[in-house]
Amino acid sequence: MDYQKIIEEIKEKVDIVDFIGEFIDLKKTGQNYRALCPFHSEKTPSFFVSPSKKIWHCFGCGKGGDVLTFLMEYENIDFYEALSILAKRTGIEFFFSLKSPSPVSKEKLYEIYKISALFYSDQLKNSQRAKKYLLSRGIDESSIGTFSIGYAPDEKDALYSYLKAQNFDDNIIKRSALVTNNYDFFRDRIIIPIHDLTGRIIGFGGRLIELKSELPKYINSPDTTIFKKGENLFGFWQAKKFIKEKGYAVIVEGYMDVILCHQHGFKNVVAPLGTSVTLEQLRKIRRVTNKILFLFDGDEAGITATERGLIPAFQLGFIVKIALLKENEDPASILQKEGSNSLRNYIAQAFSPVDLFIEKRKRKNLTERIHDCLNALSYLKDSIYQEQLLKELSEKTDISEMSLRDELKKVVYESKQNKEKFRFSEKILLNEEEFLLRIILAYPGKINYVLKFINFEDFETNHVRNIFLKIKNLYESGQYSQDRLFNLLEQNEKSFISKLIIMTEIEQNSLEQNINDCIKRLSIKTVDKKIKEAAKLGDEKSLYELIKKKKILLSKDNERE
Repeated sequence: MDYQKIIEEIKEKVDIVDFIGEFIDLKKTGQNYRALCPFHSEKTPSFFVSPSKKIWHCFGCGKGGDVLTFLMEYENIDFYEALSILAKRTGIEFFFSLKSPSPVSKEKLYEIYKISALFYSDQLKNSQRAKKYLLSRGIDESSIGTFSIGYAPDEKDALYSYLKAQNFDDNIIKRSALVTNNYDFFRDRIIIPIHDLTGRIIGFGGRLIELKSELPKYINSPDTTIFKKGENLFGFWQAKKFIKEKGYAVIVEGYMDVILCHQHGFKNVVAPLGTSVTLEQLRKIRRVTNKILFLFDGDEAGITATERGLIPAFQLGFIVKIALLKENEDPASILQKEGSNSLRNYIAQAFSPVDLFIEKRKRKNLTERIHDCLNALSYLKDSIYQEQLLKELSEKTDISEMSLRDELKKVVYESKQNKEKFRFSEKILLNEEEFLLRIILAYPGKINYVLKFINFEDFETNHVRNIFLKIKNLYESGQYSQDRLFNLLEQNEKSFISKLIIMTEIEQNSLEQNINDCIKRLSIKTVDKKIKEAAKLGDEKSLYELIKKKKILLSKDNERE
């Protein structure tokens, strides 16, 4: 199958602004469109889409590319899946080739995780010690079944031997990251499967039965092509239905919190995977509700974790409530010691984000607390909710709404100014090789002229040199187009190209003069480096020839002037 032809047809048919606009709120600004980036937390839009050039780039996190790379990044899918989705959307016939390794390998990963989960489940049935530990944590048989909890035996290669017996080859076992050098990743741990939105097992969490000072209490399976811990939530598969029914999601800290909450009837509960709550995790919840409740430990760490979670939550338009437990307690311990009514009371007493800053941060003075609160509110997309919280802040601090609103405008303005200054400074930092690359991207008719005179030895930046070499290969084979180039680039190269195109414009006036100047300056830089090297080595003959060469280069410039 000619994937290149399919890609070109797709890009021709898909309007990049309309497509990306289905996922995020784009606003027109000049010839481009901008939005808050969906891939990192920010309060001033730094994500740009160019309809004429059919590319996107975020100046905040540096990601960028075309319509295909956006879909791959946003949905965390591979090239073939993205291609299939866009082909179906545009009515283009497309099917996976059996020779395409990526989709096949991904399905194999789902399979190996499913088989591994069954292995761990069987091991739990045979381990009285592991079952005794779960019982001590208050986890019953029903929860063990609901969450497919298992046990990894304290053996070097128990899982590896089992997978080999199931006819998995070493390559797929290695790619699963569950075994390294024939050595099991999880040993002597309670195993808790992590599911994706469709219920497939994509990763595991492991909890030590007996704490050992040199080992972490909890670990997650390493990231793979089907699992990124910063993008997934534990318990979401089980909680999704109940979140819809209740109208909100409860976010807790850990695996045991989620399991015991579900066991005690709090079934709309999820947890991040050992990280602060991320934009990607919250985006999954946003598909089913716009309300969340943070339920964390009431110590300093719990308050800080809640504050961090507010930023991406506000950015995605969530209405937020907060319930803080007693210090050194978590939902699991409260449920075990005091029962479900006690936890229900904590939830019933949930307070607003304003209270978090004003009432729970008494170690700071009032001015600091107000500014921290305004900074968080500046991320809010929902202006009505923002007004409600401003009114509440006014009532609890005896400062007028007008004064607070003026201060909030300053926070937003200063952030915007800082971002604009940053972008402006970037625009003037193109070196010669980057400028040449930008020229030939804008004017492909100049590729032959540039390639004829440049010397790749003069390039200082490896990724620019690599992009030029790919352009050269495509051009010499008569296949050059910007779409074909994009499909050959690595992700970091795509991001660089998208940034280069969006942030600069090339005037056609004096185009060849600019090219010649760049080539000459690159040559002089190379000669200067060689002069320094020759001087350092005391090579007078080479030094004389190099100085002579530099004079010739400079004289050519003077003749043109």
